[in-house]
Amino acid sequence: MKKTIITLCGVVAAVSGFAQVDSTATKLNEVIVTATSKHELERKDSGKPVLKITRADIEQQAAASLADLLNQYAGLEINGSRSNAGQNLGYFIRGGNNRQVSILIDGAQVSDASGISNDFDLRLVNLDQVEEIEILKGAASTLYGANASTAVINIKLKPAAREKLKVRLSSFMGTNTSSELGINGIDEYQTDVFASGSASNGLTYAVGFSHQSTDGLSAVQSTDEEEIYNSDPFNRVNVLGRIGYDNRKDFKLTSYLSFDEYTAAFDDSFGFVDSPNETYSRQLRWGTNMTWKYSDRGEIVYNDVSTHTRRDTRSSFPSIFNADGYSLDLFNRYTFDLENGMQLKTILGFNMRLDQYEDFSIPFGSNAFEQNADTDTANAQIYDPYANVVLVTDFGLNINAGARYNLHSNYDGQLVYNLNPSFRFDVSKETSLKIYGSLSTAYITPSLFQLYAAGFGNEDLNPEENQTLEVGVELVSDKSSLTISAFERDEQNLVLFTTIDPVNFISQYRNNDKQTTARGLEVTGLTRLFNDKLTLQANYTFIERDLVETDAGSPISPFRRIPRHKINASARYQFLPTGFVTARYQYNDTREDAFFSADTFTTEVVNLDTFQTVDLDVTYGLKKKPVVFFAGVSNLFNVEFQELFGFQARGRNFKVGTRITL
Repeated sequence: MKKTIITLCGVVAAVSGFAQVDSTATKLNEVIVTATSKHELERKDSGKPVLKITRADIEQQAAASLADLLNQYAGLEINGSRSNAGQNLGYFIRGGNNRQVSILIDGAQVSDASGISNDFDLRLVNLDQVEEIEILKGAASTLYGANASTAVINIKLKPAAREKLKVRLSSFMGTNTSSELGINGIDEYQTDVFASGSASNGLTYAVGFSHQSTDGLSAVQSTDEEEIYNSDPFNRVNVLGRIGYDNRKDFKLTSYLSFDEYTAAFDDSFGFVDSPNETYSRQLRWGTNMTWKYSDRGEIVYNDVSTHTRRDTRSSFPSIFNADGYSLDLFNRYTFDLENGMQLKTILGFNMRLDQYEDFSIPFGSNAFEQNADTDTANAQIYDPYANVVLVTDFGLNINAGARYNLHSNYDGQLVYNLNPSFRFDVSKETSLKIYGSLSTAYITPSLFQLYAAGFGNEDLNPEENQTLEVGVELVSDKSSLTISAFERDEQNLVLFTTIDPVNFISQYRNNDKQTTARGLEVTGLTRLFNDKLTLQANYTFIERDLVETDAGSPISPFRRIPRHKINASARYQFLPTGFVTARYQYNDTREDAFFSADTFTTEVVNLDTFQTVDLDVTYGLKKKPVVFFAGVSNLFNVEFQELFGFQARGRNFKVGTRITL
């Protein structure tokens, strides 16, 4: 095993040069990140590596989904992104699950209070409305509250253009089929419109619209080679409106309203048969972002978001969920200038979350909906004061430390903390070497569904507690970077869906009374060659998890579908002043999966084979016209694989489109 890891790390380093972050022409050691401290820091002063996906990175893959994009970075496995467009997504980051990931939009946490994991559905997001994404891996509950255990993903929406009006139109069409069926015509269309501007009096405004229609691929894979299942279409609409004020000096205020919905057909996973099922998901989201710089050293930041989610499932077991959530983050950011060029960057903040949901279903033998959970019972509130400091010295030592006190309406208060020292050596004028370590804790409260769901809920559940130890080294120059991180995460009170009575099919959410551990290694690299015309990137991830002893004494894997080894690599070449070609490669190791057998009425464990894919993208912009053409082919060699047992994955597919800016 050690030899395998060393060999794969060597492959990454060799492909990368001495090499991740931003693929634009910005000097790598000057890239600005905020996720580690909520202060703007140059990358060399950040105590942890931050994945930063810029607008330029997004436009290299103009026809990709948000899940497709995230799936290419070290430590991130977005399971379901390679399958039918309506497939549920699993956020298996650093060997964790959806409940351990905190997703923010413009700095405010978003979620679905009725979901099993209280997570946010990335299928709702239109990537064309996104300006950049920052991803902070590891326990970060100190700055970002409950659920921030394996990662924080902060999605920043496009700001308003500085001119009076700027309009951007983009559209693409393509195929969507499996490797077995082959191309049967155009099955996917997407159109995006985004207009924004600023008035001379400081008023800012923006409006966006997107529509995606995808067909051609069945969710479930037929077990009979002679039988072809009906395709399961996916249809999504996004509408965004923003208005604000920016005096370009010390005050900026923006409010937005977003309407995101999709309808997805799906099949019956019990027996993996073709079925006319459909789910409808809608989220109405509105929020406010405010920054007031009251002095050269200090500013107050306010972010909030309200969400109303409705999920309507039409199947043999119809259900309706309505959920409301509110998240607020208010903090003061102040920098103290100390002696000898040192600085102390401080954060003093308050975070609040309010969640509630209700659900309805039709009982067996009835034809009318009945309420199972109501908002009077299924609700929770969290109030968290927190503080964080970053000491930045002129001789390379940086210390990032903080604490938060979680006050949950159902549980006793809980203190979480973070300690993250780092030291930077200047190897030369252009190159620095940084060594860092961190010890951080996270606090994950059970979701409302796990507490109150009819038949499955358990009001006696305790919160999960995670502790993450991480060490790493980062070598960065103007043109190249290499980062190596190793981590170990200990998990207490892990919440598992446990079978209590297999004869009568009775199951319940329960805490595991034994500690579980996840550990891993990540290697990421980037280098630019030939006057920045060629960019090489690569990353490698190794993940290992302990098995869990069940009440019956048999060990099980708590989180399946996670590859033990995963490699991503890409090469982007500028063959003309406005023309680029990008090749991407991905390797996924064997994964364990499980399914409930309709024949034996038991859960059976299976191993999914390794697979490798290659994608190609080409973009070309007209020299004197604001027009860009793009084309791409995914799974170039039409590899047949499964990322979820029994479900279809996409084969070789093509997309072409154009983007116009007016």
